[in-house]
This record gives sequence, C-alpha cells and structure tokens, in this order.
Amino acid sequence: MAKLRHLAFVCKEPRKVAKFLEEAFDIQVLYYTDPPGVAVLSDGEVNFTLLPESFAEHDPVPWHFGLEMSQEEIDARRAKLKEMGVAIHEGVHDGRPVEMFLHTPEGHRIDLAPFWPTKPGQSRRQEEYRDRADAEPWERGSGPIGDDSSVQPVAREASAVMIIVL
Repeated sequence: MAKLRHLAFVCKEPRKVAKFLEEAFDIQVLYYTDPPGVAVLSDGEVNFTLLPESFAEHDPVPWHFGLEMSQEEIDARRAKLKEMGVAIHEGVHDGRPVEMFLHTPEGHRIDLAPFWPTKPGQSRRQEEYRDRADAEPWERGSGPIGDDSSVQPVAREASAVMIIVL
C-alpha cells in the first residue's frame, strides 16, 4: 500500500524556511544540497523538501507530494496508470529517492519512490534505479503540460491557497 512520505514546496529561501521550521516546530533538518540549495527536513515520518525557485525550470509546480511504495508495487501500478492514460516519467538518476513521477489530471505532481529519508544519517537512495525503457520522455524545462496529455493546467492562485491550508 502506498504511504504518504514526501511533501515538497518551492521557497524563495529554503535554508531560511528550514531554520524557521526547525526552531518553531522541532522539524529536524536532515541535510542540504548545495547547489541547488535544497533543504530536506523530517518529523521522523514524513520527508519535507524545500526547493529553490529554480525547481520551476524543471517542473512549474509550486508544491508536490511523494508516495513510498516497494519497487514491486511501483512496477505493478505502471500498467494501471498507462491504462488510465497517465504519462509516467523516470526520476533524475543522481541519487535522489524518486524512481518515477506522474501528474494528476489537474497537473499536481506525484513522486513515487521505494524509500524517502526521514531519519538523520539515512542516505537519499537505498537501492539501484530500475531501467524503465517505456517511461515517457521528460525534458528539463518542459513542465508537466509539455507532451503530457493527461495533465490540465492549474491556476497558480489555487495552488497558493493549498499551500496555506497545509
């Protein structure tokens, strides 16, 4: 069963926001990646990733979430997602947890990974990436609307309200 393990938000100053969350709510900073300036925190259960504004060059979504599933679960869901017309994209193979990602019909990004670091000292990646030759192409900067017919645009105002509610 998929478990919610990752929330990510684009911030003007990820380190500043991370320090605030750590001081105000005892959410622990696990690590920073510089460049590009990502801050990764956790409450022990959920991985909170604070992304720099440059993330929008890769995928113009102000927030997204991730599900933790075994590699076998991810593989088993691929056929169903394809049947639903969902374009599935490989994650970036540079040590990040993301195995693959997709977008809801409204354009919300969902990352899928077999592991999300939530404790100090855990590495970002626990196992090798699987070759996913049938993954849809994804070009940096093309965003979810690009060639993904399963995605419809979402108004920025609606996403901003969602962030405030969370």
